[in-house]
Amino acid sequence: MSSANPLQMQDILDISKTGSLKGKKMVIMDVRGKDEFKNGHVKNAYNVPVQELSEALKLPEDQFEAQYKFKLPRKDSDTGIAVHCMSGRRAAAAANQLADAQYKNVYLYGPGWNELSTSFAAAPQLEK
Repeated sequence: MSSANPLQMQDILDISKTGSLKGKKMVIMDVRGKDEFKNGHVKNAYNVPVQELSEALKLPEDQFEAQYKFKLPRKDSDTGIAVHCMSGRRAAAAANQLADAQYKNVYLYGPGWNELSTSFAAAPQLEK
């Protein structure tokens, strides 16, 4: 089980719209596979497949940013990292990897794409 802070669907939608949650800057990391991400994702989410994450975390900042198209917050940053996948299993693994790598502001949206992709309320914040 992950020790990450849990998120609800409205939280992930708010982060997608504003880049923050309750005044805290946030990024969304979608840890599904590249093809899954291409078939649909939350707006303003970045794809780092869970099977690449441990090696990705070892990359120099500039290489990480070039490969994944966003700047990963520093480990001691107040910026939160919200992780999600299809149904929670990969996101929990990713949250644990981030915690093991000493990232302190990790959040987990467990229901993931399964909930988002079937929710009418989420539709405006989804992209294909």
